[in-house]
Amino acid sequence: MMLARGVLLRRTVARGVARPAWAAREVRSLGASSSTTAFEPPPRAPGPLMRLLGPDTAVASPGFTNRWAMMVPAFTTHLCLGGPGFGWSVLSSAIVREHGFVCSAATDWTLFDVTMPMPIFFTFLGLAGAAFGKWQNAVGPRMAIGAGGLLFGGGMCVGALGIATHNLPLLYFGFGVLGGSGTGLCYTPPMQALMLWFPDKKGLAMGCLVAGFGAGGLAFVPAMTQLMTAFQRVPTYLGPVGAVETSTHAGALLARSADGAELVAAVQATSADLAKISGDLATGLYVVGSGTTGAAQALAIAGVVYAAMLSTCALAICRPRAGWLPAGYTPPASAVDLPSLSVDQVMRTPQFYQLGVTFSCLTCGIYGIFSVAKGMMSEVFSGALPLLVTSGFTSGYLMMLSLANLSGRFGMATLSDRIGCKNTYNAIIATLIPIYFTAPLLVQQARARARAPRAVDAAIVVARCAAPAPRASRAALLLGRSAPPSSFLPFAKCGAIMA
Repeated sequence: MMLARGVLLRRTVARGVARPAWAAREVRSLGASSSTTAFEPPPRAPGPLMRLLGPDTAVASPGFTNRWAMMVPAFTTHLCLGGPGFGWSVLSSAIVREHGFVCSAATDWTLFDVTMPMPIFFTFLGLAGAAFGKWQNAVGPRMAIGAGGLLFGGGMCVGALGIATHNLPLLYFGFGVLGGSGTGLCYTPPMQALMLWFPDKKGLAMGCLVAGFGAGGLAFVPAMTQLMTAFQRVPTYLGPVGAVETSTHAGALLARSADGAELVAAVQATSADLAKISGDLATGLYVVGSGTTGAAQALAIAGVVYAAMLSTCALAICRPRAGWLPAGYTPPASAVDLPSLSVDQVMRTPQFYQLGVTFSCLTCGIYGIFSVAKGMMSEVFSGALPLLVTSGFTSGYLMMLSLANLSGRFGMATLSDRIGCKNTYNAIIATLIPIYFTAPLLVQQARARARAPRAVDAAIVVARCAAPAPRASRAALLLGRSAPPSSFLPFAKCGAIMA
């Protein structure tokens, strides 16, 4: 082939015909005794995908100077990524009773089973971020976020299929492997872009960005709660416990069906079980598998919405052009003199592994609690304060955790611009150590005080006074008269915290 092209070139030159474009890029072969000439093929034109998401398209035009506009797609990207991570327990508390609906049936997954997607999710988040770090820099933020968004949203849809078919490995693979890998691809590109747009306010920029990750639960928890309520189907009610013929076979409860023709698998719902779920249901026996919590449908819809939002953010985000600096900003001499290390060089420094161990220890405790936060809150406090710690209260607790995480991310990052990253980091560690050691003691004291008669009476009064009734009725309650109970959440939460 190369010889034929060489003959063709010599003929065109001899005839006085202009060389073709590929012949202009002639390269001599390295053989010392060979006179064969090799030619480079013409470069391929970029395909439609590269023209849309390639690295060249992710560079801002010379006339674009509004760097704050880049905060919107970056923040939205992290808002999408943080939702399932901080709000997973609102789904796990429903998935654990997918068959029984009112409580867990013998065929339902255990609490351990439904919390495992979270560690798998964050494991593959880290693995994907490390494995594809160089690829992200090569293809640019748009391609990385676009590919990660499809993996993230598609993984949630695959996980929803696993819930609907009661296939645990499919749930792990979809939500854990695919969803975590998609998060790893999408997490760092917005950071890299904002670091270039805000060289003078790196702490503020990173604080706003990672605050979006912490704020994800504020949108995910109420959205999942509403979607599950819309798609849930109440199971068939057989009747009170004493009015239905029951028997036990292989550890499973069987009850006579409503028409009396056959025995069906059933679960017994107590008042404590019904207090953990929303809806007005009666205590007694319910047919297993006749209802659904709506978790699969809610997760699938969330996957489609998140994939669409991340794809939109991928098209909107871009980096500044080379050499761009904010107006009036001059890089300090210390920043100019610092050496620039490659990824391979950084991985050979001891600081890289020290930070890795530190963040591993932090995330083990934090995200382990987030995966069971709703169920943990219900189990710890529902017995002491059953009128306050309802399903709505525990969902509000998840949102409060997300809000606290958002505040810490933004506040500490902003503080680092004033006192330095190292001083801020040391302050965080010094604050966390006593909190971790005193948290179990605080929980025990809260439970003990909640069981006290005065605390319980105060909680009942707070819950009832919060009823959406006229002021005269609330005044009558304070005087000791009767009124319908309510679970108005803001007052109820204040009462629980005071107790």
